[in-house]
Amino acid sequence: MVDMKNKPLPTMTVAIVSNSVWNLSNFRRPIIKAFLLEGYRVVLLAPSGEGVNELEAEGASFIPLKNLQRKSVNPFNDLRLISELSRIYREKQVDVALHYTIKPVIYGSLVARWLSRKSMATITGLGYTFLGGKANTLLVSTLYRLALRRAQVVFFHNPDDRDLFIEQGIVSTSISELAPGSGIDLDHYAYVDYSQATPGRFLFVGRLLSDKGIREFIEAARLARQVDPTLSFQVIGDIDEGNPASVSSAELSAWKEEGFVEFLGQLPDVRPALAKASFVVLPSYREGCPRVLLEAAATGRPLIAFDVPGSREVVIDGETGWLIPLKDEVALGNAFLKAAVEPFSECQIMGERGRALMESKFRDTFVAKLYLDKLRSFSPS
Repeated sequence: MVDMKNKPLPTMTVAIVSNSVWNLSNFRRPIIKAFLLEGYRVVLLAPSGEGVNELEAEGASFIPLKNLQRKSVNPFNDLRLISELSRIYREKQVDVALHYTIKPVIYGSLVARWLSRKSMATITGLGYTFLGGKANTLLVSTLYRLALRRAQVVFFHNPDDRDLFIEQGIVSTSISELAPGSGIDLDHYAYVDYSQATPGRFLFVGRLLSDKGIREFIEAARLARQVDPTLSFQVIGDIDEGNPASVSSAELSAWKEEGFVEFLGQLPDVRPALAKASFVVLPSYREGCPRVLLEAAATGRPLIAFDVPGSREVVIDGETGWLIPLKDEVALGNAFLKAAVEPFSECQIMGERGRALMESKFRDTFVAKLYLDKLRSFSPS
């Protein structure tokens, strides 16, 4: 704890902007607490949602964004968002703005630049915006380039994303830094001995999107079950209405009808399911620093993922799990079969290595300190 007695309080107001209250509550709370404890005024901006009262109880103030529509591609909505952010930054006398997720990063950074406010941006991953075709990638790259030109710092969750932005001239090396994802609360995600896992159970956690590899997971599970019917497969997550990468409700219904994968839907707490899994699988096409793999590693579970940016930061092949060639559902199915016959002792050691990696590199306190140190550098002397 920082002793606040006789300590001069910083006078800066910091805005933290994201596309949802859920994002702020689940991923940014350690940073929010660190800023408040240091004495900064913290204003949270996001569309209205559950969890506001808990965030305000920490000492932050919350302002709902009426014009941030995550899935909208209407340019007039985005212009209204720019106007709304401009008004709030002026009225609240924001000194530094910290932006997360694509629209806040692009439009919030532009507003901060126009109003001569300092800004920090975090690229948590590229996802569908960079996987959705050349035209889409070109547009988003151009917007990022314009928005981040005068940012004070841009944090990336993995070196591949950082290098890509530098190579494409979107950001300069001088303002690009790495952060170990959003961090993980190792008290909340406690280690659970591998003896508690259900033998042969594979767990997928995530939205049911094509770029999360849900179709490859389903097909690989089908192939593996044909060889070993005793294996079990579970999915936590649901379709994402309006997302162009989402599987359809008809496709999901067909998978449920087949019955070889158990769909659990959205769960308020994934920890019991993580503890019961023998292996946690995320065959995503690209990640920033996948939270589910951090949670699974903290729990002490071996991991299986495609060998792609972000995932390879957490899955050390042969050490904390296995990396599989991208989109290779046959190789993924074979990995399921191989993992299922791994000796108990080797799986337990993999889980212990994953937990040790979380403790050494990915603690949420490490992330909070990184942002707090940067914010301190902006404080008036």
